[in-house]
Amino acid sequence: MTALVPMVICGLFFYFTYRIFELYARRKERMAIIEKLSNGIDPELLRNQFNISTFKDSSYGSWAIRIGLLLIGVGLGVAIAAIIDMLAVAPSEENNEVFYGFRNAISVLYPSLAAIFGGLGLVIAYFIEKKGEDKESIQ
Repeated sequence: MTALVPMVICGLFFYFTYRIFELYARRKERMAIIEKLSNGIDPELLRNQFNISTFKDSSYGSWAIRIGLLLIGVGLGVAIAAIIDMLAVAPSEENNEVFYGFRNAISVLYPSLAAIFGGLGLVIAYFIEKKGEDKESIQ
């Protein structure tokens, strides 16, 4: 524990030093942009340059769909991994190396299936949102 304290202090020192330099660099960049804008660049030219999506009132429902389907996917993946784990026939326990290797192989199923089914849940959420956007654009 005592060896960890100097490393944490050094890490925090370098992190905050970096953040201070970054703060001043950003300030100089912002000041340069303001100076250029005040020297005759038409702000209308920059209006469509930055296509940053804004939140619409209807987008709050999409977050609920995304999170809900992600959690359903993760839960389904963990449940399937647990079923595979229970149904898998373990090799004989006479050879412990084979047994532990088998258990390690099965333990990889839990995070991998959770990630796969969570990703599938997000893909399904994407298609549901896209279908909803298509219906809104038609009306």
